[in-house]
Amino acid sequence: MEYLPVIIVNIFIPISAGLIFLALAKYIVYIAPIRHFSAGKATYDRAYYAFMAFGIYLATRPLQLLLGPHPLPLIINNIREFFMIGVFGPSVFLAIYGLAYGGENIKKNLNLVVYGISVFFALVFVVVNIFAIGGSEPVFYIGSYAAYDGLWFKGLTPERSVLMAVLFICRLASPVLILAAGATIALARAFTYPEDRKKLYSNMPKKLILSAIGTYCFSFSMLTVGFVWILGKVPNQWWGYYVGAFLAGFFEAWSISLPIRKEQDL
Repeated sequence: MEYLPVIIVNIFIPISAGLIFLALAKYIVYIAPIRHFSAGKATYDRAYYAFMAFGIYLATRPLQLLLGPHPLPLIINNIREFFMIGVFGPSVFLAIYGLAYGGENIKKNLNLVVYGISVFFALVFVVVNIFAIGGSEPVFYIGSYAAYDGLWFKGLTPERSVLMAVLFICRLASPVLILAAGATIALARAFTYPEDRKKLYSNMPKKLILSAIGTYCFSFSMLTVGFVWILGKVPNQWWGYYVGAFLAGFFEAWSISLPIRKEQDL
């Protein structure tokens, strides 16, 4: 019972949050053929990649803790962060862009630039992370079985502090800033949605606003956790990610479930 709150935060909540986004990915597969005409196939493809990558990132947090001591937490963390930075961030941006302006406007060059920059930051993160970590330590026990997590914040030397700053910059670029940019695009489009398109897709402004709110929720939750460490020197506040993830899941599910036209317009 001593470790029950820690187990809930690190095992049950991440799995629950991950399952929400994996379910959203499955729902995208179901609804995409019906919605292709309004936002384009490319939009729903990117949304599927985003929800799958985020679901994997969230749900695999327990693996990072339960497989054993260093280097296993590092290996799993690097895989998770690659999905987060290199796949989730750019996929959300492109999906929102497609929802706002049509999937046909997700051009090949835009794909290459957005994914290319994000994968670059993901690879930098993975390499730097190898040198930034300071080993591992038990964070809780299930019976006599120890759950280990990496030591990123303890015993920081000046050299490792610089590496931690690089990791922060990588995450700031993707997903934090790229999500915020996507959400801002959605919000701007919602308030300037063309009247001729609104006659066809009367619910689209509301869908864009809900999607923007959900995207801001997770972007700002990550930013807040980062600044709590930078300004307050309080590390490992991972629970903030999951609060943001649950809020994002709620608003994204609401947005996706809305029909593209209001009932009175049908």
